[in-house]
Order: sequence, then C-alpha cells, then structure tokens
Amino acid sequence: MAKRSNVSVSTVSRVLNNSKHVSEELKERVLSVVEETNFKPNLLARGLVNKKTNLIGVLIPRISNNFFSQLIEGINEVAENYGYNILLSTSYNNLQKELEYLNIFVDRQLDGIILAVTDFSDQHKSFFEKTTIPTVFMGQQLDKGKYPYVTIDNVKASCEATRFLINQKHQKIAILAGPDFDIATGDNRLQGYLEALKEANLPINPRWQTRRYHTIEDGYQAAAQIMSQQERPTAIFACSDQQALGAINYLHEHGYDVPGDISVVGFDDIDLASVFKPKLTTIKQNPVDIGTTAARLLIDQIKERPIPFKGNYIPFRLVVRESTKSWNDVEKPNYNQ
Repeated sequence: MAKRSNVSVSTVSRVLNNSKHVSEELKERVLSVVEETNFKPNLLARGLVNKKTNLIGVLIPRISNNFFSQLIEGINEVAENYGYNILLSTSYNNLQKELEYLNIFVDRQLDGIILAVTDFSDQHKSFFEKTTIPTVFMGQQLDKGKYPYVTIDNVKASCEATRFLINQKHQKIAILAGPDFDIATGDNRLQGYLEALKEANLPINPRWQTRRYHTIEDGYQAAAQIMSQQERPTAIFACSDQQALGAINYLHEHGYDVPGDISVVGFDDIDLASVFKPKLTTIKQNPVDIGTTAARLLIDQIKERPIPFKGNYIPFRLVVRESTKSWNDVEKPNYNQ
C-alpha cells in the first residue's frame, strides 16, 4: 500500500478555498487525499485557519415560550441568508448555565453572540469586559453602551396599556409584573404602570402588585394572591400573555366573568392570545422583527461595518379584543361580600 501523504489543515483549507497561492501539483495531491479519505473539514480546525466558523451563538431563557421561539425564527432567517448557522442554548434563567454557555461560545471561536437574558449580573459584566466577541442583546439594554441592543420601549408600552384601562373608566388596576431581577418585565413595565396611575391621580396599592415568572401557573397564582385581598381591582394588567391567561383561568374557576366582572390586558400577543376565550387584549410586539434586527446588527459587527446607533426600538401597538370592557358598561359586583 502506498504511503499516505501528510497534509496540514491549513494546506487543505487553502486548496478547498481555491487559493491562488497553491501549486497545481500540491492541489492534485491534496484532492487525491480528500477523495481517498472522504475528508470532511472540521469546523473548528477550519475556523482556526480562517479565523471564522460561520457559527452564531444564541442564548435564550427557554424555547417553550412562543415569544422566544419566534425570536429564533427571525435570527435564523437572516443567519441563513448570510451563510451562518446558529448554535442555540437555553439557560432557564440559571446564571451559572448562562456563563457556562457564554464561555463555550468563546472557546469554540464562534463569530458572534446574540443574547436574551433577563438579568445582567456582575458576572455577566466581567465576562463581557474580557471578551471582544461581537454581541447583540435582545429584549433590553443590559450593557451601557458597549454593545447594540434590540427591544421595544417597555416603559412606554406598559404605560399605554394602563392608560387604556384608565380610559375604560377603571380606577382600581392591578399589575402582574415579571420577577425582581427582570429589567424589562419586572422593572420597566412596572415603571410604566406606575407612571400612568400617577398621571391620572389614581391610588397605588402595593397589594395589587405581584412579581412572578412568565408562566400560566405563575399568572394563576398571582391572580389568586390579588383577588384574596379585601379590596379587589376591577382590571388586571399582566406583563406577559402567559400570566394573563393564567389569571383568566383563575378568575373563571372562581366565578368571575372576564370582562364582565374584571378586565384583563396582556403583553406580547402570542399565538394563544387570539384564540383563547375571551380573546386577549394585549400589547403586540413582533419577536420575529426583533430577531432579524438583532441578527443583522451582529453580522454588521462581524463584518466590521459601522453601526450608527446602539439602541434599536421595534414598534409596538395595543390590540383590543374581548378581555376588556369599560367599567361603566358592566354591572358592578359586590366584591366585599
């Protein structure tokens, strides 16, 4: 048997990429080895030579949430158009998992990172101070100025949702906010709600404020907590559709009509919002647009194109459906019985 020629990864890469600096004799020898061994280039080895892997790391809290799955659709659409693949990881809001995945992205020499996390801890800050890998944040501004971010104006959106309920003659409005560590849904959306109440000189009742995860179960439990109070609200603004749907489930199970007894507004306009009974009034944002915008910004960084501004705000709008009603148009229940 003839002795197989030793060919370096860099040489193979130059031949397969049709480099002008490769002799015909060497090209023939390399192609012979490739055919003989059914050679498939190792992505990491090729990346070491080309300093490019054509891989983008995407880190999100969970894929089961319809909002995040649509973000991925938007990212993947742009990535494929530019010849990139995505490496998807889900952290379930676990700090150590997030840091582990971020380090894996760097170790594997990925070309860039798209990050959707709810909390920007000191550990996150330390990681991004040490790395130069192109990065885009989704959902909120997590780092002051270094990296671009794509989001909606959460304060303005929640203020608009609360104002809508106020214009519907509701004066006792509760909020189901996100968890304490979530900047966008726990802080910004709570801030918008409070601003709208203050603007209308309406009472702010801490007992009508909850901070939980964005699941149907958490919305159910949040509604149970609020409706157990002696004085109850006439409307609920939930900072996610999942919490809103959970709240409506609780209200229905405990004899309340929505919107006859109490109005409910959600946030996000997930697919279920338009088919649930009653159909949900909600703030509509477009996660696919957020994903495509984030992917384009990342590719601009990778290709060292100028980015004119760091903050990119995607439009939102209020979609009015069946879960809300003017308080003037309903028979007032005696909540204190």
